[in-house]
Amino acid sequence: MVQAGGEATIDMLFLICNKIWQTGVWPKPWTQSLVITLPKKGNLKLCKNYRTISLISHPSKVMLKVILNRLKPEAEKIIAEEQAGFRPARSAVEQICNVRILMEKYLQHQQELHHIFIDFKKAFDRVWHEALWSTMRKYNININLISVVENLYNTATSAVFCNNNIGDWFRTTVGVRQRCLLSPTLLNIFLERIMTDALEDHRGTVSIGGRPITNLRFADDMVGLAGNECELASLVEQLDKASSNFGMEITVEKTKIMANRKELSKKEIKVNGEILECVTKFKYLGSIITNEGSTPEILSRIAQTTAALTKHKPIWNNKNISISSKIRLLRSLVMSIFLYACESWTLNADIERRIRAMEMRCYRRLLGISYKEK
Repeated sequence: MVQAGGEATIDMLFLICNKIWQTGVWPKPWTQSLVITLPKKGNLKLCKNYRTISLISHPSKVMLKVILNRLKPEAEKIIAEEQAGFRPARSAVEQICNVRILMEKYLQHQQELHHIFIDFKKAFDRVWHEALWSTMRKYNININLISVVENLYNTATSAVFCNNNIGDWFRTTVGVRQRCLLSPTLLNIFLERIMTDALEDHRGTVSIGGRPITNLRFADDMVGLAGNECELASLVEQLDKASSNFGMEITVEKTKIMANRKELSKKEIKVNGEILECVTKFKYLGSIITNEGSTPEILSRIAQTTAALTKHKPIWNNKNISISSKIRLLRSLVMSIFLYACESWTLNADIERRIRAMEMRCYRRLLGISYKEK
């Protein structure tokens, strides 16, 4: 729309954005979200089997981008190095590598290491607005930025679109706006306050190069680290307390603990009176972490790659698609699955042979070359 409107539209948006920045008042359509429900698997008579998406005004994203560009540098000053989610030059793969390297080093030196993989229940939907504004003020974020964002949330309304009808408009006092450009950064700021409070009196013994590391985070996916079970129990207690103070809840069913040696898992760690399950492997950020430092992930990736290769068989058999196009499709549809987090793999001769065989299988299928041909 902006491109089609040309200079006139750009000039008008410039005036509107300036007005919002100066007064903090947002145009009503820019504060509204239309909620659409999409069915998932299972009994559709149950609300939990629906996923919702929110549609917001496209022109409003121009102003949101301006605010984000000003908010991010300030957020970077306060967010800890342990947080890798929604930040420049960081990725989930780095956190997977960090977890695996820590495990390998502690196993190599026969030292005790405990993990807790924490799941916050619907983290994006439980951000308490008043606590978020007080947190931003506590961290001395530009007062004008806080005012503009706070006014957006104070006037924001949502309505459910169902059966071609728009329901009544309503306000919410918790949760960041879905599909809003600011939401990931606001969540990071909010979680930073929780972690700061939780770790205020905590003294961790896990370190790399003399630098203490108590946790690794990717947005709301967090791994707590401890050198012994008592330290782990203390960390869990403080995290649970700080989370509850800010309206967050740890999901007991999805939160797991893991020790680098099975015989170390003797103490019962509890959240809200419920015992956390101790596991020997856990899927963290899409990659399998084991307490032995092994990588069954590679065999799992080979199986997933084989399934993806078979799924797209019509593409490989289509003679109207050029080889170069098929190669690009192979890399995006198949190899991306195979090579996810491969930087963190621990290789041996057998695994290297399996990887080469899988790659050869992909290109044989793409080129239509039989396994009998050499």
